[in-house]
Amino acid sequence: MALLATVAYAVVDALSKYQARNYPVGMIVWVRYAVPLLVLLGIYLPRRGRSLFRTAYPGVQLARGILLTAGTVFIVFAYRLMPLAEAQAISFIHPVLLTVLAVIFLGEKVGAVGWCAVLVGFSGVLIIVRPGGGMLTAAAILPLGLALSFSSYQMLTRLIAPKESSVNLLFCAMLVGTVSMTLALPLQWKPPTLEGFLFFVAIGLSSGVGHFSTIKALELAPASLLAPFAYIQLVWVTVLGSLFFGDFPKPITILGMAVVVAGGLLVAASRRSSEPR
Repeated sequence: MALLATVAYAVVDALSKYQARNYPVGMIVWVRYAVPLLVLLGIYLPRRGRSLFRTAYPGVQLARGILLTAGTVFIVFAYRLMPLAEAQAISFIHPVLLTVLAVIFLGEKVGAVGWCAVLVGFSGVLIIVRPGGGMLTAAAILPLGLALSFSSYQMLTRLIAPKESSVNLLFCAMLVGTVSMTLALPLQWKPPTLEGFLFFVAIGLSSGVGHFSTIKALELAPASLLAPFAYIQLVWVTVLGSLFFGDFPKPITILGMAVVVAGGLLVAASRRSSEPR
């Protein structure tokens, strides 16, 4: 299920980049939230009824949804301006940022391996953007915006996860994203062609598969075990980017991507080693 999620998310990213050439970002983001919301309603509403809408932390759930939606807007804008793999690789510094935020705001303790991971991940991003080498542009800030938004979203999720179900957490995030983007949709609407409509459907369905697979994976295995699988998504986006957009990363960029992944894996390893057995 974790592997299926990485494939689905990579397809969503590639299709979003394709659609961003001809359609407003708001339409693309709306589809990425509205369709998974419908999938969740169709599967879980008959089983859970009104309990699906209940939460003991409405303020935190609202903040989570806004952060996740903002991150999606950042990355779709990034796809307009830079290659798919580079944008994804920069955004994958989010486990490193989460480590820093957890120490500052949640009071979590991080050992030597964790801080080493922070430095390794940050070094990988510097290799990719290469300050002074032409890659550090305004576009490179956008995936960093996703990384900061998503790590903040994860921090809030960690704060309330012990008292909320995984389905409820995801449902609330999808609901906030759908409502907020629906409010903005009239300003972003462009009538799609038949091809555009079919691609939007594919984006929505792939997004739904990705989110549903993530839920099922988390139901079957601990998050610390599943975390490293997320980096396989970089392989898929690199392949799709080179096949459909001709964006094969340069050797120095591949090195930076490898360093970012190494930092993320160190974060996952440090968390798993600190868990009680």
